[in-house]
Amino acid sequence: MQQRIEIILNQAVEEDLFDRFQAHNVGTRYTKIAPAFGKGRSGERHGDHIWPEENLVLIMYCSTEEGERIIQAAREVKQLFPNEGIKLYTMPAENIQL
Repeated sequence: MQQRIEIILNQAVEEDLFDRFQAHNVGTRYTKIAPAFGKGRSGERHGDHIWPEENLVLIMYCSTEEGERIIQAAREVKQLFPNEGIKLYTMPAENIQL
């Protein structure tokens, strides 16, 4: 089964997340949307002089097995940076052949 994973995170921890992806041999195919602005529990991110930080969004489609390893990688980064905004969402996905 395929799943869609969305990760919204502070750009400050992007490199750490990709390092963990590499350690788990996952996350080699993704769509990256950056910058992403918004407001969540970790505060506002607008990339301006008032809220200078920026977020990014990663969207990945993968097997359930790879998805579990992606989730583990993200958890490891969150443990290293508990005060940084990192959110992960999963949902089933179906690849429609066009």
